[in-house]
Amino acid sequence: MSHWITIVTPHGPMNGWSAEPDDRPVGGVVLIPEIFGVNFDMRQIAERYANEGYLVVVPALFDKIQREVELDYGVADHQLGNGLADHLGLEVATELARTAAGAIAHAGKTAIIGFGWGGSVGLRAAQELTIPAISYYVPWDLSWLSGPLDIPVQFHYGESDPRLSSLALSRIHEAIPNLEEFAYPAGEAFARLSDPSQFHAQSAQLAFDRTRYFLRTHIRNMDI
Repeated sequence: MSHWITIVTPHGPMNGWSAEPDDRPVGGVVLIPEIFGVNFDMRQIAERYANEGYLVVVPALFDKIQREVELDYGVADHQLGNGLADHLGLEVATELARTAAGAIAHAGKTAIIGFGWGGSVGLRAAQELTIPAISYYVPWDLSWLSGPLDIPVQFHYGESDPRLSSLALSRIHEAIPNLEEFAYPAGEAFARLSDPSQFHAQSAQLAFDRTRYFLRTHIRNMDI
């Protein structure tokens, strides 16, 4: 069953899309969206992980400044999403992500999966919570790191991502020593289901399978 929930945060109420498994959860997953809010793609991804047995929540991080943000992938929506992310700021976004993780703590061990801008938010929140994290695409910002990221991290990126460089990768390796990384013959956002300019089905499926194994290894309650 999937539905909207309200999460109480230090910054006021925040909506979250909750996708629930049919049986008792085997763990919890927080999905941190890109700059496009809790759109159709994020809800569909939440369903996939709920079908794997996880209790999933997708926090509507932009609720603090604009409620019910659900953007497409056109130029105007890119600009709006970037503006909202800049306005919200990494500090507040991280605090909201941590609160979302707390809202599903009863599911058992939890991991955070972030996409694009949400990858940076998710990594920071996971570091503060000391839980595993998965980042899809090149993290926007790791400048907040004062030392190595000491949690299990899995990283998926497209080889044609224009923000990718050997220097960027070397900095990521230095910042995240416990990193499991995978490159795909695809562009920047290969897992965007509704974005034909970016979606690459084979890469997206392979990344999902690898993420599923990572979750089974690090958080899944194997007694269920």
